[in-house]
Amino acid sequence: MTNNYILSSMMNSLKLDKIDILKAYKLVDKKITQDDVDDILREPSDEKFILLSDEGFELFLNGFIAYKRGPSDKKVKKKKIYFSNNIILKKLKIALDLKDEDIIKIFANDGLEITKSQLSAYFRRDGHINYRKCSDVLLKRFIKGLSK
Repeated sequence: MTNNYILSSMMNSLKLDKIDILKAYKLVDKKITQDDVDDILREPSDEKFILLSDEGFELFLNGFIAYKRGPSDKKVKKKKIYFSNNIILKKLKIALDLKDEDIIKIFANDGLEITKSQLSAYFRRDGHINYRKCSDVLLKRFIKGLSK
């Protein structure tokens, strides 16, 4: 599953438009144009298609957090992390100010029953004994559940 697909799915589920994407990038001082957004959202078979990198998508998610919750006064130390579905899920949780109960309901909206302890495993640090990897299917169901 590409970052482009996830971004497009988020836009559909959360009813975001291209202006929202531009505003989120602007909040993290990323220079991006309307044409860039159009190219990111194109079909992969289109010759103008631009693949959204992990770094570019992470910048969007950080900007989306600031867009939804307001800018933070804290200086974020940029450390190299492995970008994964777990990170995307965590950043969406922060941006949308979701509690565990809210996320459980969102999954239930898509017909997936998940317990609080199962959910907490997705937010643990990689390498923790109870860490569980968030699959593409799980992330898709979460984003789909957001629209309902």
